[in-house]
Amino acid sequence: MTTIDERFAELHPSSMTISQVGGETFPDGVTHDGRRLEPFRVYMDRGLGSRKWDIDGNEYVDYWTGHGSMILGHSHPEVVKAVTEQMAKGTHLSASTELEVKWASLVKQLVPCAEKVRFVASGTEAIMMTFRMARAYTGETKIVRFDKAFHGWADGPFVGAENDNLDNGIPQVERETMVVLPYDIGAVERALDDGDVAAVIFQCNQVVEPSFAEHLRDLTEQKGVLLIFDEVVSGFRWSRGGFQGRFNITPDLCGMAKVLAGGLPGAGVAGRADIIDTIAKDKIYHPGTFNANPLSAAAGSTALSIVAVEPITDIVDANAERLKAGLNDLLTRLEVPGCAYGVSSIVHMRLGVDHECDHEYCSADGGGYAKPVVDLIHRGLINEGVWSRPDTFILSAAHSDADIDRTLEAYEGSLQQARAEGAI
Repeated sequence: MTTIDERFAELHPSSMTISQVGGETFPDGVTHDGRRLEPFRVYMDRGLGSRKWDIDGNEYVDYWTGHGSMILGHSHPEVVKAVTEQMAKGTHLSASTELEVKWASLVKQLVPCAEKVRFVASGTEAIMMTFRMARAYTGETKIVRFDKAFHGWADGPFVGAENDNLDNGIPQVERETMVVLPYDIGAVERALDDGDVAAVIFQCNQVVEPSFAEHLRDLTEQKGVLLIFDEVVSGFRWSRGGFQGRFNITPDLCGMAKVLAGGLPGAGVAGRADIIDTIAKDKIYHPGTFNANPLSAAAGSTALSIVAVEPITDIVDANAERLKAGLNDLLTRLEVPGCAYGVSSIVHMRLGVDHECDHEYCSADGGGYAKPVVDLIHRGLINEGVWSRPDTFILSAAHSDADIDRTLEAYEGSLQQARAEGAI
């Protein structure tokens, strides 16, 4: 029997060669920590719709979708046309453009909290800017955040993230500005009563009951503290108006990226005009060479104009529900402990944990298969033509029923081979 790792090597000879060069060029061989892959990295060549192809010609149903930025799928023809036309007109005009106004107008149309908008170049920058604005507006220092949530890699926002450690170069003085709490509304209330809190930030793609965010809104209003929603992932995906639009909870500020820029680099902060105007009032000086650059503005405004008028989020949510149901049925049939769960268009998996849940807000904690086992299943999925980690699927409107059927077959094949190798 050919093992998963033997087949992985057979399918990807060119990637194996380039991975050796990458390993000598980049730390851990990658330019994004989420792209680590053992025993070597697989290098992509192109994408179209729900599919992408690696440099060895292998085809994949793609569930990483530009790290969640491509809700329309790869190389959507209208986005390609808009960017191509703008490329010929100029990639950077060092001045304001009509495109940025169109882009921001769509954000204001779709996002409930968006009285004004400021564009930046990445999700990390967007969250950094929300912190700066909150502190400038309130005159307070501390930001309350939740344990293991991810708000980008910058010093303050990264304190308390899942991979945070005391050797990563974040100064202690920066750590002291962050209050890291469990998802416990009582703990939040006590922290706000201690004072010197500018804002509370909530990562909207965390799969917790929306009532928690409702409680945060009520509590922050009572205490006179700002509420920030991190909508970098959930924006324009949980609904046209993001998490806040889906659940009718309006924050004071939100940070957005990914879908916002239609698959190109781009991000933004939206919120109450008086808070955003901490820039206009000269409290905050904010340059940025690639803020609202014409290519990102062209891609973003085109993508959002499609999201605004077509049932994109409904299609993607339905795709996710179908995949989630199929994965749960598969785990039951194969007698593999675990579940598929999640809301909106991202499906999460817990593998190796015997538990009951509602398949939406799963609260199981701890246990599960060890990382080497999950990594083996991951390579098995890649061998079977599905590009996704075994525990997360990010869907797009380009995925079809046939794609989902193919994915379920691939997941079953990967689990069966892992079992045959004695891993599960």
